[in-house]
Amino acid sequence: MFKKNVNLKHISVSPWRKLAMGTWRNAKDPSVYGSMDIEAQGIMDCIESYKAKGIRLTPTAVVAKAIAVAMKEVPSINCIIRFGRFYQREKIDIFLQVAADQDGEDLSGMVIRDCDNKPLESIATEIKAKAQKIRDKEEKEYSEGKKNMKLLPGIFLPFLIDFLGFVLYSLNIWTPLLGAPRDGFGSAMVTSVGMLGLDGGFPPLVPYSRCPILVALGRIQQKPVVNDDGEIVAKLMVPFSVTFDHRLLDGVGAAKLMKALLKYLKDPY
Repeated sequence: MFKKNVNLKHISVSPWRKLAMGTWRNAKDPSVYGSMDIEAQGIMDCIESYKAKGIRLTPTAVVAKAIAVAMKEVPSINCIIRFGRFYQREKIDIFLQVAADQDGEDLSGMVIRDCDNKPLESIATEIKAKAQKIRDKEEKEYSEGKKNMKLLPGIFLPFLIDFLGFVLYSLNIWTPLLGAPRDGFGSAMVTSVGMLGLDGGFPPLVPYSRCPILVALGRIQQKPVVNDDGEIVAKLMVPFSVTFDHRLLDGVGAAKLMKALLKYLKDPY
């Protein structure tokens, strides 16, 4: 009846990491924000290549894979803090937000497990199947939790959320009796605000999810860019915003993460 919520292993960390953990006791305040415009031609070329094979690929799917690959290069971000100790996840799972209705008012989600080891076509197929189940009201994991939230008076919600976060991640215990999905948020979250027509935005850390990094994609559009020859040219660019937990990632780690991410996005196909 009772199982581990997440498969974890304890790792040793530097004194600086311990200091950071002591400075920020939880994920409610160590947010670091960063943004940059990323050239999107590689993403679009990849999407067109798969389209020619009859596979529908979205920028969100490509970036989800890119984040997973980049996190493999910086494993310190793929961790959970429990009782003052760092625990690294055994796999890299990426959470994607999904609109459950036409208006985009009712949001749900899905987790792509072991995302760094899956080919893009498998990720695309999985996203399509799970999104369809959500929109057809056949998805169970997140819908049950949302129903419980609706029934509970608002004044009790913070206590319930904190309790679930404590049991699922601090105690690392999962049971169906909790009415919550098993490890429902994964290693990182990716959302596309560009699909809503927004140029960009900074997603907040979600403390109870224990998810240390959130990525938001803005609207892909032509922008003036100065090339290496000093000329102004039009290029397809996508605003890329990241929020991460400073207890797990610093500037050096963030630079490594972005380097690996950009390398993948240059030619994901």
